[in-house]
Amino acid sequence: MKKWLVFLLGAVAGIVLTIAVLYLMSACSSANNGVTYFEKPGDCISTKSLEVFQVLDNGVALANEVDFKIPTGLIVLLINKDGKYYYDNQVIEIPEGKCARQVGVYTYPTKMEIERTVPIVEIME
Repeated sequence: MKKWLVFLLGAVAGIVLTIAVLYLMSACSSANNGVTYFEKPGDCISTKSLEVFQVLDNGVALANEVDFKIPTGLIVLLINKDGKYYYDNQVIEIPEGKCARQVGVYTYPTKMEIERTVPIVEIME
């Protein structure tokens, strides 16, 4: 009788542990690191130059929109679909006929722990 009780408790503990691990795995995989992509590209938000001020770990970059070397106040997250590497203070000229089109939003905490949300852009027609 005691062996069956130990077996039953072991089986129940195994099931509970399996469910807990699966839940944690699904919670970790659904974490989007503050990135939300749209199903379809949105509107063009800029045709001006962009100046990189911070490159993030995964190769994407935060950039200011600049007009004649003066920041306009618009901050965007540039994605690197073509495998381009960005660097600080790099100025990215948007070619004529193309624009920075919004493809999502990125939410991140600043150093002062203020949550900011900026558009994710891709340079396209």
